[in-house]
Amino acid sequence: MRAMVMTDRPDGLSRQRLSPHERPQPEPEGPFDVVVRVAAAGVCRSDLHILMGELPVSVPHVLGHENSGWVHAVGPMVSAVEVGEPVLCYPFVSDGLSGPERRGVDSAAPGRRTPGIDCDGGYAEYLLVTERSLIPLPADADLAAMATLSDAGLAAYRACRKAAATLGPGSLAVVLGVGGLGHLAVQILRSISAARVVAVDTRAEARDLAMSCGAHHACSPGELAAAAGSEAAAVIDFVGSDESARQGLASLSFGGAYFAVGVGGSLTAPILQLVANETRIEGVYVGTYPELVELTQLALRGDVRPAVVPYRLSEADKALTDLAEGSIVGRAVLIP
Repeated sequence: MRAMVMTDRPDGLSRQRLSPHERPQPEPEGPFDVVVRVAAAGVCRSDLHILMGELPVSVPHVLGHENSGWVHAVGPMVSAVEVGEPVLCYPFVSDGLSGPERRGVDSAAPGRRTPGIDCDGGYAEYLLVTERSLIPLPADADLAAMATLSDAGLAAYRACRKAAATLGPGSLAVVLGVGGLGHLAVQILRSISAARVVAVDTRAEARDLAMSCGAHHACSPGELAAAAGSEAAAVIDFVGSDESARQGLASLSFGGAYFAVGVGGSLTAPILQLVANETRIEGVYVGTYPELVELTQLALRGDVRPAVVPYRLSEADKALTDLAEGSIVGRAVLIP
C-alpha cells in the first residue's frame, strides 16, 4: 500500500515523502469500521499549514482530509454501506453520542477524529473510517469531483447558507478569493439565493473561472470598491488576510454580514462602525453531515460542478508546491 507520509527532520521540522511499502490487505479494526479504497483525495491549504508546522501533528503522518472512494471491507456490525459501493467521506469520525452530535453538529464533537489531521488520511490507497461518516453515492458519480465537496465544498456551503439568510432578491454578495472553495461558493450562491454575485481574485484566470461558474461580475481587489461600493449584504472571505478583511468590511451595507472562512490574517474595526452599521462578523468552520448531504445532491443534479485539477498520488509533492505558489485554478485532487 502506498501512502504520502510525513517524517521528522533533524532540524525539528517535518518533511513529507512518498513511501511505497508492502502491507497486508487492510481490515476493519472495530465492528462499525469501514476500510475505503481511496478514489480521490483533495489537496488543501490545511495540508500546507501542517507541513509548515503551523498545525502540529504526530509523525509519521498521512495527510488527506477530503476523500472519496469505494467500500473495500466492513466490520461485522456495518449495515449502511456494502463492499464495492462508492462513498463520500464526511471529514469527521465520531460515535454520535456527544451533545453536539445529538444536535447534528458533528464538527464540534469532543473526541472526534479527523483523518488527515489527527489520524492518517487519504493520501494513500486505503482509508479507515466508520460507517457513520460515509455518504453512499450513485455508481456513476464522479468521485474526483465528489471528493472536493467533503471539505472545500462543505465549508463553502455552510458559509453560503449563512449568507443566504441575509440575501434578498437582487441583493449583493461578494466572494473574496476564487480558489478551491471560492469557485464552489459562487455556484452555491447562484443555486440557493437570488443575489447578485461579485467574485474577487488577483488572478485573471481565477476571475475567468468565477464567470464560468455563474458570477455576475469578477474583478481584482483593486477594483472592488468601484464594483461593490458599500452595498454588499454579505461578504464571504476565503482569503483571510488583513487586507481582505479590511476590504470585506468596507464593502458591507447597513446590516451586512462578513463571513470569515480563510485564515492567516487578523481583523480590526472600530466598535462605533460595527454598531452604527449593525455589522455582523462570523467565523465559519466546516459544515455538518446533513449539509454535506444537501451539497452532494446539488452536485449530483449538476448545480455545483467542481473544477478538478488531477494529480497522481506520486505527484503529491508537485500538487502541494503548485498550491503554495498559487498556480492551481480550481481544486487539486490526488488520484492513487
